[in-house]
Amino acid sequence: MTEQFSTPNPETNKRLLAKMRHSRLVLEAATLELENITMQLENENRQKRLTRLNQAINNH
Repeated sequence: MTEQFSTPNPETNKRLLAKMRHSRLVLEAATLELENITMQLENENRQKRLTRLNQAINNH
């Protein structure tokens, strides 16, 4: 028993490839957005920590 696989026609291949490329671009854009949010949160946390440290320094 041998299974035979047929390859999609060239138009189907082109359409699937275009969808995959689009999906990759959407995923890459979402990843960059998440990285930006992460950087903003890290900056905010550093600023809060610096503020607390400066307050501790000035209270002594």
